[in-house]
Amino acid sequence: MISKQMKLQNKINIRFLIVTFLVFTLAGAAFYIALGKVIDRNIGEILESRRDNVKMFLRQHAVSDSMLVSPDHSITIKPIFSQKKYRKFSDTLLYDEDEKEYVRYRTMTFATSVNGKYYEIAITQSLLESEDLMAVIFYFMVGLFVLVLLALFFLNRWLSASVWKPFFNSLTLLKSFKIGKTRNVQFDKTDIYEFDQLNRTLNNMIQKIQADFINLKEFTENASHEMQTPLTIIQSKLEMALQDKALSTERYHQIRIAYESASRLSKLNEALLLLSKIENQQFIEETDTDLCELTKQRLEFIEELIELKKVKVTVNFHVPVVIKINPYLAEILINNLLNNALKHNLEGGQIVISASDKKITFSNTGTPLTIAPEKLFQRFVKQNAGSESTGLGLAIVSEICKNYKLSLQYDYQNGFHNITLIYIT
Repeated sequence: MISKQMKLQNKINIRFLIVTFLVFTLAGAAFYIALGKVIDRNIGEILESRRDNVKMFLRQHAVSDSMLVSPDHSITIKPIFSQKKYRKFSDTLLYDEDEKEYVRYRTMTFATSVNGKYYEIAITQSLLESEDLMAVIFYFMVGLFVLVLLALFFLNRWLSASVWKPFFNSLTLLKSFKIGKTRNVQFDKTDIYEFDQLNRTLNNMIQKIQADFINLKEFTENASHEMQTPLTIIQSKLEMALQDKALSTERYHQIRIAYESASRLSKLNEALLLLSKIENQQFIEETDTDLCELTKQRLEFIEELIELKKVKVTVNFHVPVVIKINPYLAEILINNLLNNALKHNLEGGQIVISASDKKITFSNTGTPLTIAPEKLFQRFVKQNAGSESTGLGLAIVSEICKNYKLSLQYDYQNGFHNITLIYIT
């Protein structure tokens, strides 16, 4: 999908150029039309002046009854036998010997009487010089228009970059800001009121976020610790009660349920605390970790559970998959994926773990999902509602992936559930 977003600076420049182009175009067209009318009026005045000169010539010289043509053929005098009064203008193309091309001419034809005689006179004026002048002015205007547009574009771009520089500096600081890691953010003072207002607002907001983060972090840790202590005591007491041989079968069963519930609540508390810490990015240390090597190590820890469920494990590691991740979270990531593949497997099923370039896949046999695949990595979503699982294992996996450039994908093919981690560099 092609993004339709555009930088504000470019958007302003484009709109500015469009408006400037329209203004220049309209102004240029109006100027060109006005210039044309001025030249036409000037041609008319030239023809009127020549008409007065011809009349003066007729008054001072006797003219025969035959047609009289000037040497340059620009004036034609023809006697007529009745009094008429008219004047008309017309344009025509005539071949110019000097230019060796057809040139447009304007002709003024009129009737007049001089010394009691009547004449029809046609005066022709070349429009070549006027057209050349119009062409020169037109191309000069176009060139000037292009130069002005380019100058305005780059000037506006430079001015915009200079004016918006404080904004981009603030944006860079915001991008580098990490809650819980960046202690203080200092925005530059500017001579622009709006940017100063923005920076003050951002600074207040960041301080509030930092304070809320610290409060939430302390509350989460304190609440978890305060809950975990009594839960541990409850588990310990219930475990001791279960060892009492004087317990009846019914009483033993009841205490057993209470003990398992306390254990589950303890695990849930630890998982929620871990999720909170991951979301708050409290695991700062990062090292290059080979997920393939880590998977082999974690498989050894659950070897007895694998044998107990009679699951066959196949490992196909052709290349190492090395990512930059917190070591503790890397162990949790692999542990949760392996536990998921084992817990939701069939008795006597299979686990296939394969790796290729920047990708590792955990596959296990099992029945198709009864929930939508997109809900698989959400919190407290379980395949089996009656399962003792906390429903947070894959949610923790998803949260770790979000923080470490890992793409998480799921599909079900040929009786295998496939969860793939892809390292995006």
